[in-house]
Amino acid sequence: MKYITPTKCFCLSALLAFSVAPNLIAEDSSPERPNVIFVLADDLGFGDLGYSGSEYAVTPHIDAFARENLIFTDGYAASPHCSPTRASVVTGQYPGRQHITVWIGGRHTPEYEGMRLPEEKTFLDRDNYTVAQYFKSQGYTTAQLGKWHLGNRHVPIQDHGFDHVIGFAPGAAPGPPDTWYAPYRTIRGMDGPEGEYITDRLGDEAVKFMEEHRDGPFFMLLQHYAVHVPLTAPEDLVQKYVDMGRPRDRGEENATFLAMKETLDRSFGRVLQALEDLELADNTIVVFTSDNGGVTYFANNGPLRAGKKFLYEGGVRVPLIMRVPGMTPQGGTTSVPVNTVDFFPTFVDLTGGDIDAQPTTFDGVSLRPVLSGENTLDREALYWHMPQVGRDWAVIPPQGAVRMGPWKLIHHYGDTKPDELYNLDDDIGESRNLARQHPERVAQMRAMLKRHIEDTDAQHVMFE
Repeated sequence: MKYITPTKCFCLSALLAFSVAPNLIAEDSSPERPNVIFVLADDLGFGDLGYSGSEYAVTPHIDAFARENLIFTDGYAASPHCSPTRASVVTGQYPGRQHITVWIGGRHTPEYEGMRLPEEKTFLDRDNYTVAQYFKSQGYTTAQLGKWHLGNRHVPIQDHGFDHVIGFAPGAAPGPPDTWYAPYRTIRGMDGPEGEYITDRLGDEAVKFMEEHRDGPFFMLLQHYAVHVPLTAPEDLVQKYVDMGRPRDRGEENATFLAMKETLDRSFGRVLQALEDLELADNTIVVFTSDNGGVTYFANNGPLRAGKKFLYEGGVRVPLIMRVPGMTPQGGTTSVPVNTVDFFPTFVDLTGGDIDAQPTTFDGVSLRPVLSGENTLDREALYWHMPQVGRDWAVIPPQGAVRMGPWKLIHHYGDTKPDELYNLDDDIGESRNLARQHPERVAQMRAMLKRHIEDTDAQHVMFE
């Protein structure tokens, strides 16, 4: 397995290896079974943290967690949009299989250049088998804290297997909060003192849940609103970065955005400290990642092209760090490409379950081989399917993407633009389109994308 010491310049060097420690997994539902905490940031860019290249970010807790555990340099969100990635985490399936391939609640163009675009679902169906339902079947207590954004009017979150639900905005399309400070007018289950900051409050709720269920086992899905717009942070922290010379609320890594990242970091630090204080750290799997890339106006996506809403690397390659006590190495880094669809089957595998016996179809695979030191996973490629029009500083046509080894194809549905082919080993910034030089590879990967759409019963782009 390739291990890379992380540096500010994303240097891919300094290989090291580690021996596989004994598996921590018990075979029954006793308290020795590992707890699982999955922390999902919102719109956090690939280079937005100190460990991943930011010159300005003050993120000591996340950085230390990265130094002490396993960094995935090629960790991907299942979508460049919020809702589809969250659906992939909960179901272990590609967004196309869910028919949730764009954020829920937005107004989406029904037609584009002669193509009829599919109408997406506005909620996660009740008949999905979720990661929370799996954990409940294994005797775990389950919690969903914070942002949901998978609909709630049609199917209450509790019906998806969560025992404890707090901190989400009710309605069909809960996205960012209406206010970052208490009193929270539309955030259900939270009634804090005036002026309380929502990111801090979610940290409090996470610690409270762990304290109440320290005898475990428990599964906690902590989905932060930070660092999504509107950019809002405590004034003392904003002023700290203004004094460092950062612009207040405009430009890449401006003062307000940096302050939001610091609050996210201190919330995560509280979770890690609580694990230590409760003597649970040695028996708790922890994952930290983001739902998609950062917004290009203010986030730091490092050397990657574009950002949120785009299928370029800046939209889908995200920070990803994982700790599995007894397995992941200290200071390890792997370049094996992984995706958020992989976490559900990985959790089944690491908690003693049988992946093949689950009443669902997994599109992801268990990451155990990577965690155990292997340099590969048993799958052909990773896929993205986005049959809607995205809008940012430019119109983003309906498109799909395939990553196979170092090669990445972006195919524009309806051939509205030429195919794009990049070798990410040589061109992480996707600046050199090699499609004309490799027509056979383009044809192969286009065929793979078409097969993926058919295999997952994803919605097609329709032609007039």
